[in-house]
Amino acid sequence: MITLTFAGDEAGDVSFAFDKGASRYFVVAVVATPKPNELRHLLAQVREEAHLPAQFEFKFNHFASAKLRTRTLEALAHAPFESWAIVADKTNIPSVFKVMRHYEFYLFFVTELLQKIPEDEREGATLILDEFGEAKQLYMELNRFMKAREIPRHFKRVQIRRSRSEPLIQIADIIAGALLRRDTVGDADAFETLQQRIRRVYEFKG
Repeated sequence: MITLTFAGDEAGDVSFAFDKGASRYFVVAVVATPKPNELRHLLAQVREEAHLPAQFEFKFNHFASAKLRTRTLEALAHAPFESWAIVADKTNIPSVFKVMRHYEFYLFFVTELLQKIPEDEREGATLILDEFGEAKQLYMELNRFMKAREIPRHFKRVQIRRSRSEPLIQIADIIAGALLRRDTVGDADAFETLQQRIRRVYEFKG
């Protein structure tokens, strides 16, 4: 049986202060690959070819040039992974979300997405999430959320890492960012380039 490595990240923010610049949409994306080191090497190769510093972090909002964005997206379009994502329109979700703590809002949508991924693909896998607050608390709260929502864990390992040190999280960020840009400003170019790597996008209906 092939064991997968999953990594997740978000785009947008958890605030409802739209008059102060809060994003309308909140996106969580998860990538899954049987070849995590090959994916990590792919980003390292793009970084080297673009003469970027070794510590450069690939984030959708860090694409300072169209050339780098195109090079990265085209490399990922043929890479060995698939992904799932969930998009929430914060102007159209139940008011209870407005009183959630930030990490609770985040973990609700992480677990909402995880439960939609086939159980057999989660079985024995590794899940890597970006730090969203304090790592130890996030790990404990993720387990609490999954138990409370009766979502079988299946994952053999769950790790919380900083995105700058984990290329797989950076790829999840790019997927989430492409979706956020599609829905926020109607620019679907990045999403369409990566679409063959995206297995399903869920629209949260509440």
